[in-house]
Amino acid sequence: MNLGVITKPNSKGQIVIPKKFRVELGITSEVLLNLSLRGGGIYITPLDKSLSSKNSRNLFLEMLRKTAGSWAGDSWLKTAEKRRKTELSASRKRKKAW
Repeated sequence: MNLGVITKPNSKGQIVIPKKFRVELGITSEVLLNLSLRGGGIYITPLDKSLSSKNSRNLFLEMLRKTAGSWAGDSWLKTAEKRRKTELSASRKRKKAW
């Protein structure tokens, strides 16, 4: 295993991409990132930097359309209730850990 930078996600599951990685890959707040699961890990790839912001937006919308099946047809109320239950459960687990 090639260890680079060790980090830990915050309570929302967010991580910070180290600055030296962002600089080397040209990742700014305007760059879209593709996240995929590979070999038990997460692989993050910046999308083509030559895309204009208009094209980036269209590409992003197209990706949303292609992944819509993961939530398409779900009742928003049921989804919101499931999310609330999941968040409450996670909160209880965190409190027990302390």
